[in-house]
Amino acid sequence: MRLRKEMPELYELAPLAIVIILLGASILYSILSRRRAVKRYLYYSTFDPILANLGFLFQLLGFLLTPAVAYAYYLQEYTGGVAISLSCAILLFLGLLLTLFFEPKMLDLKQSCVLLVLYYISVTFIISLQFLQLGVFEGSFSERFLSSLFEAASAISTTGFTLLKGHILPRSIILARAIAEWNGGVGIIFLLLSSFYPGLSLSSYGKALGIERIGGDYKISFAVVLLIYTFYTIVFSVLLLLLGMSPFEAIHTTLSVYSTTGLTIVNVRMLPLAQRIIIAFMMLISALSFSFHLKILSIILGINWKMLIKRRWKEFLSSILKIKWRSVLTGETKLHILIILIFTIIYYLATHIDPFDSFMHVLSSSASVGLNIIDPKEAGEAGKVVLIIVMLIGASSFSVGGGIRVYRFYILGKTLLKAPQMFASGGEPEIKINDRLVDFSEILMNFLIIFLFVAFSAASALIFCVLGVSFSDALFESVSAISTTGSMLVDLTQAISSIHKFLLIILMLLGRIEILPAFIALSSILISEERS
Repeated sequence: MRLRKEMPELYELAPLAIVIILLGASILYSILSRRRAVKRYLYYSTFDPILANLGFLFQLLGFLLTPAVAYAYYLQEYTGGVAISLSCAILLFLGLLLTLFFEPKMLDLKQSCVLLVLYYISVTFIISLQFLQLGVFEGSFSERFLSSLFEAASAISTTGFTLLKGHILPRSIILARAIAEWNGGVGIIFLLLSSFYPGLSLSSYGKALGIERIGGDYKISFAVVLLIYTFYTIVFSVLLLLLGMSPFEAIHTTLSVYSTTGLTIVNVRMLPLAQRIIIAFMMLISALSFSFHLKILSIILGINWKMLIKRRWKEFLSSILKIKWRSVLTGETKLHILIILIFTIIYYLATHIDPFDSFMHVLSSSASVGLNIIDPKEAGEAGKVVLIIVMLIGASSFSVGGGIRVYRFYILGKTLLKAPQMFASGGEPEIKINDRLVDFSEILMNFLIIFLFVAFSAASALIFCVLGVSFSDALFESVSAISTTGSMLVDLTQAISSIHKFLLIILMLLGRIEILPAFIALSSILISEERS
């Protein structure tokens, strides 16, 4: 496939013009809409705030894709430019349309679940148009469409599976996919922030994390989320650049790793030790709860920097010493770090792989990054079992990573410790986390989510076995998909069956959305239809 040519055709420039017009209209409307207190609705329903927030997220992704569009035309990759412009234009147009007719408001739990499902499913279809337009897949239209959906679902869910290993793609398409992956990770933080979190309202969860100190408006809070993750992305890109990576490789590696996708264009196993250490630190940061990053931000803002400028060293050091450093590491964060260390030791003893490589394998699985640095022959069956457990446990709550989440196992552990007292008294267990008493209904909900994750993983593994995969590899693949890790022991190709692709798509999206919110969203939609 020819990626570049000197002069573009008119039809290749038209999508770029449409993107520029829609981008200008979106920016202009955003500025003008601030002056309007009331909007006119075509009609009002419970879906209005959902659609308004969906429009906001569409516009955000459309805006983020514009550098990839510009990069494509700069490199004269007009085929890639048309493909990216197509999805970018659709996102900007739909986003503008939805924000034009619907007023964004705070969402309740059911509305947030519906938004979560609608966003990831709709974006998967829109991003798939890039691969469909590019023509990288073979077969009938339905086969090419399903393969395109697979690539898009893998990107937006931050899983990192691909059917295109070994294929030469335009660099602009590679960048656009990395941006979609990064947005998929940051997008989940926004959706959690806009009032979705199992068993908690925005206000109670915000108080637990200290979000209300940043801003009461969820858009202000989201701006802080975007600012913090952009800051980390820039810092890690610069560090990799200084350590010898090319600018494109440094940016792409940071976007892929920090989004916990792990589909890098560099062979991480062959990188110098210094670069691998930076990548390891990046994985750890991405796996920790966003509350950790908020606390770091509050500490930075709490330091008396004026005293440093005035060279009043005692006052400056005094402001640092007054900080309560212990509050930075919550019980969940400590447990997560402990899990990584313990399983690294177990994995090393089971496989005898180099200690640092063992640490990278476990950290990559725990952070749901899945760098595909695992050699199945080196890991062996015992190593597979260890990594399956680590992938299932997953990252911390309220983080970019996937899996069951350390927070739920933290609750599980505390509940089990209280079990004797609970049976003796016959009452409900009193469990405190971050000075907050956890409701018994929340405990049951977390237990249910753990059960559903394990059940879906086992059931999917049995289906893969029917398709001809060994049980250990099938279980590894299903857990890797539902935890959005993306580690593979056997390379996926376009030749795998449609059932195999479709099941992996479902698992990847369920892993990103989470199983229970998907059920809540489905029930909310069905109830709404019955009422209407």
